[in-house]
Amino acid sequence: MHSGHLHDPLALTVVSSHHTSEGLISYLRCACGAWEVRTPRTVAMVRPRLLPAID
Repeated sequence: MHSGHLHDPLALTVVSSHHTSEGLISYLRCACGAWEVRTPRTVAMVRPRLLPAID
């Protein structure tokens, strides 16, 4: 999955990581609020969605 928006690697913070039978999986969060999941084969990004205002 590629969003076309590249995040500054220095703005990413590792939130969690663990080893699986396929290798290391890391969950990173960007300063802009987006999440990135890295595996040995894939990098996926989830953009934050705007939540509706609660009155």
